[in-house]
Amino acid sequence: MRGRAKARNHRTFLCLALFGSLAMRLLAVEPDLSPADGPRPPLTLSFVGDIMHHMVNAQMPDYDRLYDAVRELLAVDDLSFANIEFPVDPSQPPAGYPIFNGSVEYVEAAIRGGFDVFSLANNHTYDLGPAGVAATREVFRDLAERVTIFTNGIREDRGARITPSEILHRGWRIGFVAITSFSNVPGSGPYINLVDYLDRPTRTRFLDLVRSWSDEYDLLVVSVHAGVEYVLSPAGHKVEFFRDLSDAGADIVWGHHPHVLQPWEHRNDGVIIYSAGNFVSGQRRHQIPDLPFGRWAPAGDTAIFQVRVEDRHGGVVSVLEHIPAFTTYLDPDHGFVLRTFDEVISAELSLPWRAFYLARYAFMRRFAATDAFRELGLAR
Repeated sequence: MRGRAKARNHRTFLCLALFGSLAMRLLAVEPDLSPADGPRPPLTLSFVGDIMHHMVNAQMPDYDRLYDAVRELLAVDDLSFANIEFPVDPSQPPAGYPIFNGSVEYVEAAIRGGFDVFSLANNHTYDLGPAGVAATREVFRDLAERVTIFTNGIREDRGARITPSEILHRGWRIGFVAITSFSNVPGSGPYINLVDYLDRPTRTRFLDLVRSWSDEYDLLVVSVHAGVEYVLSPAGHKVEFFRDLSDAGADIVWGHHPHVLQPWEHRNDGVIIYSAGNFVSGQRRHQIPDLPFGRWAPAGDTAIFQVRVEDRHGGVVSVLEHIPAFTTYLDPDHGFVLRTFDEVISAELSLPWRAFYLARYAFMRRFAATDAFRELGLAR
């Protein structure tokens, strides 16, 4: 059973970390490269939003506690996708907003937590300039030598073409490409997968690439870092671009950047996730319990978008079938961690905080119950 194999992969990484990089290289689990002899088996793919590196997260005594609530769930899917919203340059000290720099240990905790596929294309990738991009690329290359992970979003060399990463898994040939629509620091275009889709020629060229890639892979996943922060509904131009990607052949369009969840929809036998929100962040540090809505409240809630992919009548169909919800909770021993709403509501809370989490839970139940794009009256 592949889920068990994946769980063993991450347990192996946890154990090998104790014995150093040499042992990790000797015992690393290899990717599943075997093609299927018959019909391809169905896959379960999990998608989350941004793994941030706010200093309240970076200063935690044990990064593994960030993923306690989700580790078992991610261990039994096929592939788990997350956006790494910071560069990783071991030569520089860790840093939080506005110029991020994460540590290798912080990323390793995400891998042990269950993630195997990472988008590296976002507005903070170039925070430390070309040297930071190069360091990040080398860090993830080194990690990929120890455990089976995949990345996309940083160009192989300055000015290199944007190309998908290939994932061979249980007889499936999966293409994964990650882009960002903007960068905070000028000059990033030659180094990261920057696609300003508001520029019509740039948009057309990228959509042509997607059409060509869709013919090369059994499944094509396009990650897009775009949108307006802290807004619960995607702008019209973003909806149009995401739907154009689906029409061009992307089976799953996975969006992030707004730091809050936005609606999703099924289209062309595929799935569009407009924003998967934050996954790991410290933004709930700004929250007061009297305001269960507004800017910061939704930034502390998150979900895992679980997509089932299968062959049907010679075509590939992707269905979003499960959206387990989680919320950020200030644990007295570990700091800001993810918990299920049941866990938080059953904890010892003051009356204002209990009311806050009950209000957030009601919103998340509505979000996860159905096709939220239609439920919230945004269908076009």
